Amino acid sequence: MKIEFFLENTLMDLLKDKSIDSIHVKDIIAELGICKGTFYKYYQDKYDLVVHVFDNKFFHQLDGVTSWQEFVVGSLTAFRRHPEVVYNALLSTDINSISHYYEARIKKLFLENRAERKLDVEGQEIEYAVNILTRLVRETVMVWLKGGCVETDEEVLRIVKRLMPYNIYEP
Repeated sequence: MKIEFFLENTLMDLLKDKSIDSIHVKDIIAELGICKGTFYKYYQDKYDLVVHVFDNKFFHQLDGVTSWQEFVVGSLTAFRRHPEVVYNALLSTDINSISHYYEARIKKLFLENRAERKLDVEGQEIEYAVNILTRLVRETVMVWLKGGCVETDEEVLRIVKRLMPYNIYEP
């Protein structure tokens, strides 16, 4: 098997009990008994590794998704299998974290959807509103994960839509 498989699974195991910010590369390599150089041969840092984990374990089935709503619902479906791992990964707000990566994917799809509907995609108001939306999605997902994933994926999406800035979604 490839070393990436073991690195990704080791990180997932560590994320069951610890936040990504409290996990260090030395923890991952000690768990596997490999040297630091081997880790850095494949990943830039722990945040690069967690992005690969999410792409391979959670987002791989969402590559063809074209709407932000489908992406959110699809990610919730995937997150439901490992809620503690996802929650502990999303806790970080480091610029390289999966939180920013997740928000950026939602933002890209949301702006593409607005452009398809021939709505503004530029300007300070749009930028602020989209940033609020993406943060709102992440925070709502975290509350949902922490609460045991009780609501259906569609119910979580309805909550997000009710809370999001009205003028950005339905101008």
